[in-house]
Amino acid sequence: MKILLSQLVVIIAGGATAFSPDGRLSGSRGLPPSAGTTTTRRRVAFVSIVNRHAQGTIGYADDDVPKDGNRSEMGKFVSAMRDMYSDLKDGGGSIRRQMNGVGFTYVSPVISSTGGNKQLDGAWRHQKPTLVGVDEDLSDIQRGIIQERFRKAQSSSTHPLLVYLPGLDGFGISATAQFDDLSKTFEFWRMTVNLESTHVSFSDLVVSVVKFVTESASIMGSIDSPREVIIVGESFGGLLACAVAMALKNGQSNTCYVLKGMVLVNPATSFDETIWERVVPVLTSLRYLESQEKVTDDSEKSRFAFLNSLPTPYSVMGALALAATVPSGTQYSSILNFLQQTLTTTSAESMLSASLDGFGILAEYLSPAMLDQRVMKWIPVGSSVVNNPQRLSKLNVPTLIIGGRDDKMLPTRNEAERLGQLLPNCVVMDIAGAGHFLLDTGFNLTEVLIDSHINPLNSKKENYDPISDWMLPPDDIVKAVIKKRVVPLRERTSPVFFSTDPVTGKRRRGLSHIPSTKKPLLFVANHQLFGLDLGMIISELLEQRGIMARGLAHPVAMEGFAREEQMTGLERPIVRKQKRRWEFNDEDSQFQGDLFSMFGAVKVSPRNFYHLLQTNQTMLLFPGGVREVFHRKGEAYQIFWPEKTDFVRLAAKFNTIIVPLAAIGAADSAEMVLDAPELLQLPFGLGASLANFSSSTVSARFDAQNEDELFIPPLTLPKPFPARHYFLFGKPFDTSSLDPKNLDACQDVYKAIESELKYDISALLEARKDDPFALDGIKRTSYQRLFGKDPPTFPLDSLKSSM
Repeated sequence: MKILLSQLVVIIAGGATAFSPDGRLSGSRGLPPSAGTTTTRRRVAFVSIVNRHAQGTIGYADDDVPKDGNRSEMGKFVSAMRDMYSDLKDGGGSIRRQMNGVGFTYVSPVISSTGGNKQLDGAWRHQKPTLVGVDEDLSDIQRGIIQERFRKAQSSSTHPLLVYLPGLDGFGISATAQFDDLSKTFEFWRMTVNLESTHVSFSDLVVSVVKFVTESASIMGSIDSPREVIIVGESFGGLLACAVAMALKNGQSNTCYVLKGMVLVNPATSFDETIWERVVPVLTSLRYLESQEKVTDDSEKSRFAFLNSLPTPYSVMGALALAATVPSGTQYSSILNFLQQTLTTTSAESMLSASLDGFGILAEYLSPAMLDQRVMKWIPVGSSVVNNPQRLSKLNVPTLIIGGRDDKMLPTRNEAERLGQLLPNCVVMDIAGAGHFLLDTGFNLTEVLIDSHINPLNSKKENYDPISDWMLPPDDIVKAVIKKRVVPLRERTSPVFFSTDPVTGKRRRGLSHIPSTKKPLLFVANHQLFGLDLGMIISELLEQRGIMARGLAHPVAMEGFAREEQMTGLERPIVRKQKRRWEFNDEDSQFQGDLFSMFGAVKVSPRNFYHLLQTNQTMLLFPGGVREVFHRKGEAYQIFWPEKTDFVRLAAKFNTIIVPLAAIGAADSAEMVLDAPELLQLPFGLGASLANFSSSTVSARFDAQNEDELFIPPLTLPKPFPARHYFLFGKPFDTSSLDPKNLDACQDVYKAIESELKYDISALLEARKDDPFALDGIKRTSYQRLFGKDPPTFPLDSLKSSM
């Protein structure tokens, strides 16, 4: 019961808001455990708690306040959430414009962050607003805002006006982690719905937002230089944002503003596809079970005070509904961790005290009457206005839909696809692992907005150049990808890397002999079966030498085996997708091509190859391509290079250093059942289907026909324990003195590189005979588990020097 009450309080009070992956209460760790209490003391404390709650005060049992005077973890959290709602309601900005039943609060740009949890400790909370009434003129204040931003930013450009529309709570507690960053980049106003505004209709909300936007934009905007406006709506606010956008677009001609874009976060436009229309009346009807009896007899006051201090049925059932639909899996984990820590430092009395106080937050800030009005009146009206296919198809506003893949409150994934097809200029962002409260500390809305097609700061280049504009992801993303995608391969294959002295030709374990050069660097490798070792090569170069080798990949590897328009036959509109700047989710089965692009891979083409050389970058090329990666029976570790010497001639033009890279191990990790020619002979039309598929696949070579490249993976059975993988960076070839116009000389270098690669492959195959762990996966795995590291390999003397 203690755990259940605690969890419900957490969900009610914060809606999982304070429990993002790095969520924690500032200064709330390390509290001393409460002293033990007797049963009698617990009963006395319980009565004391109830009486103090009945009197309207926040009651804490004696053992809820340790000797250092600090409250318990749970008490701190509930108090923090009350303060948060109070700031959202009465503070949290420097100016508040009062409208009909709503308010618009301007958050001044934050110079420096206060640190800690961005949701609980945001600097916006320390601002106290000046109130501007409904009939008061906002012009001078607006000019002062813009002039102050000009002065601080030392810029003559006007920041876009961004208006945030909250969900049904009317405050936007789920988005508080975003307020500081938004205020720095935009003229940021957040809407709140007054608690006492029970008379306000959905139409009134639309009118208020439209009026505020047009008034605010008209102060600094003009027909010749209109003010740019962005509307951001979350949950119910997403439904409201669509209606506002329709109204603004209808009145936009010859005005002083332009609707720059619209962002919908888990929009409630899909409400009619949920069961909430049937659930909410049941929840709100529970208010009739609350005690309404007036007590005049002093002897009965204590009893009724006790009953009235207990959680109401609406609070309990509402908490259950929120607990089942609001948090994501990650937020649930954080909640459970918080509760586990809290239980060790919090007594039953203090837990009950905080619970009693916490349960009241739901009823206070989203009472049954409010919920009934907003769900049963606002949303149906809004849905009837917005969910008209003809209206949506005419809403030509750059729109970004951000949806939590694990949203349990609304069918957001399907709704994002629907809106993405109907809205003419829409892009969808699907966030893996996110639930309904998506805008926690693990998400940066400002960064996503800047990167989006809305282009709010007009700073994006019209055409992204994957050669010159690409940047390596941040360290945390690099480490996450390596941990998720590369480390498991390393553990199974125990890879060993060698490099070659450019003068003596002797080998050394590690990558120390790879040239350090300011010239372009080109690694030319044999392609192993299925090319699964690519990640190990890229990550080893990056971690050991800080070399970022950009792969030249087959078009299929970059685009996938079936593009969406091929799968759909263009029978329905294609939904455009956007990913976060550096998105990688450990639980997401991310398409490999996305990771290729993230780590600098580009389609293999003469233009890309030339541009990479021209910009002095490092490349990884597999000249054997598909023929090697899908080799046939008896062809393991053979290379199949084309006759043309194009890559050598282009390399010589830019004085490139070419390093052959030999790799073995993949072909010994699987048993080939049928190769490509055998698969083409399959009966019942299977072989013909494979032939058609291969012929329709885009060739990697610009001068080859699609049907010339047999893109058919062999049928293989992976062995229980893969073979050990070996990588040898061979003798470097410096092309500085090579004349690219001298075809014969280029041909000689080409053949020398090819011969060196063949020689190095043979050297590795011969040397691994002296490695007892090379092909014995059971023995190698046993060694790893026993000693916690990879086993030793063959002696270095076993590896022959370069030719």
